[in-house]
Amino acid sequence: MIENLAPAPSKREIASEKRRNHILESAIACFIDKGFHQTGMRDIAARAEVSIGNLYNHFPGKHDFLIGLANLEGEMIAPFIENLAVEGPANETFNAFLQDYWAIVSDKDVAILTAEITVEAMRMPDIAKLFLEVRRSLAHALSALLEKGLTQGIWRPSGDPLHTANFILDTIECAADRQAIDTTDSQTQLAHLEKFLIANLGAENTVHER
Repeated sequence: MIENLAPAPSKREIASEKRRNHILESAIACFIDKGFHQTGMRDIAARAEVSIGNLYNHFPGKHDFLIGLANLEGEMIAPFIENLAVEGPANETFNAFLQDYWAIVSDKDVAILTAEITVEAMRMPDIAKLFLEVRRSLAHALSALLEKGLTQGIWRPSGDPLHTANFILDTIECAADRQAIDTTDSQTQLAHLEKFLIANLGAENTVHER
């Protein structure tokens, strides 16, 4: 049986999507440099080097940029969710996740953008819902890894795995926010964070040597 395949996008659709992504990237740069509220639509158009009319065709308002950012975050998180489900010892998967996730969230520009988005999400329930859905997906994937670690005898029971997963993500992200304004070497900070998290999971001997 031949499955119905979606038609390939036209050259015009590809060009439009490329332009949209370019505008979104330009908006992100503006939000990082000036802040969300201080950035106007004309600022974004100038940064993207497109007409204001072209900008509004892709993003009718600044609220639409937040929706775009939520979709972008979902795409960014997807590989982490996939990697958390790989076969093998849970502690090795966790260590790899911590290294990779820290590399993303401890970046200063990412920390600034996250702070801007968080403030807006507090004011806009629909935006909060979009970002929370992404976060829940990551927390559930990490929770499944914690359960696997318990089954493998690597970690000791420490309460509900989903709550633990959320606390772990909170700890990583809060440490990353502090790292963004701290002068401490990022890898030194990560090493201390890793020891703390592993110790609290009940498996101090799984911390690998650097």
